[in-house]
Amino acid sequence: MSGYLEEIDYNFDIFFDKLLIDINDSMKESEKSKEVFSESFKRIISIQAWRTEIVEQNSPDGACQFFKEAQNDALISHSLARQGAWRPSLMSLRSCIENTLLTLYYIDHPVEFNQWSKGKHRLGFSDLVKYLAAHPNFEGTKETENGLSELKREYETLSKAVHGSTKSFRMTKGGTISGLNSFTEQELGAWNTRERITICALNLILLFFFRNLLQGAAKRNLRKSIGLTTNTKKSENIKSLTGVKIPSQH
Repeated sequence: MSGYLEEIDYNFDIFFDKLLIDINDSMKESEKSKEVFSESFKRIISIQAWRTEIVEQNSPDGACQFFKEAQNDALISHSLARQGAWRPSLMSLRSCIENTLLTLYYIDHPVEFNQWSKGKHRLGFSDLVKYLAAHPNFEGTKETENGLSELKREYETLSKAVHGSTKSFRMTKGGTISGLNSFTEQELGAWNTRERITICALNLILLFFFRNLLQGAAKRNLRKSIGLTTNTKKSENIKSLTGVKIPSQH
């Protein structure tokens, strides 16, 4: 038995040391793509701006905690991508979606939040989307206009990463376990696309939900940060649909 345990300990030492080597190698490789991560960070700044300028000022603390978790999810996704841990980074993106939508629901439903805090209330993604689609601030707009359509597509895609139900999202390549951290341009591009679309769609949904607080010259810095997630054409569409002027940075 002692020989068996010694062999396990020997293999553990190899795995323990190799993990740090793989992470360091991936981090070093990611430095070549610093601009990609810089753009990602700019998008995440918009989530920070939403939290400090709108959510914390207009939400009960319980709902606000969901949004803080959503912001943390986005940062975790960014950090794991730098380490080449692609599937967990995409899983964090899906959590970012869920926690953002739960924030909006529980802002409007303090009774249900109280039930949730006791483990007696739970809503799935589909129910949250249905609620927002029927919300007065979304009324009269198409899901292709208010961000819900894009978010549903992304959630479906990210769910495949969570469950490893599609080959492209598996971390085992060719049927072998190649390691937990591996940085490639192809994987980076796939993650960057998912992250960009997700953050942009969430910004659009937040815009519709809180648009009454963004009229005129209100929250200029927030609107500037939102502009980092959109382009001129989308900014024009946003203004015509919500009355909110977003200065495009692209």
